[in-house]
Amino acid sequence: MVKNNKSILLCFLAFLLFSLSCFASEDGEDASKDRSFDALQKSLLMPGWGQFAEKKYLEGAAFLSAEIFCLYKIFENNHRGNENYILYKAAINIEDSVKYRDLTEKYDRKRNAFILAAVGIWAVNLIDIYVIVKNKKNKDKNFKIQLESGENKTLGVTLSYRF
Repeated sequence: MVKNNKSILLCFLAFLLFSLSCFASEDGEDASKDRSFDALQKSLLMPGWGQFAEKKYLEGAAFLSAEIFCLYKIFENNHRGNENYILYKAAINIEDSVKYRDLTEKYDRKRNAFILAAVGIWAVNLIDIYVIVKNKKNKDKNFKIQLESGENKTLGVTLSYRF
């Protein structure tokens, strides 16, 4: 059953990686404000999705695969803990009862550790996409060249630098 779960998880991961490129926005500069906000929303929903939208594919793949791995381990340890809890309740002697109760607690601790890791990955993902979006906005504001034409056929160039 574990092999079947792993193959389903790998298929799901492959599907997500191939489908995320469809959601990446490739709009012009006028939609850059909306695109930045979309990247934050995407990362809020699924770690790595915002990084994919901002064309940070390695970071996106790292966050997405780490989160999927944690979710898989959460479900795996929860399932093993539940199995051992059933065996604990059905135990007829004290040694088996203690053994299965210890195993139940062990898998519950592992599950809780992976829940904490998944939350940590999600939080680091949000900080990362916030920094990416903020730096992108700052780059746009730092250096600007504008070409302007006047009423009497004059041409002007405006150069501005903000720090």
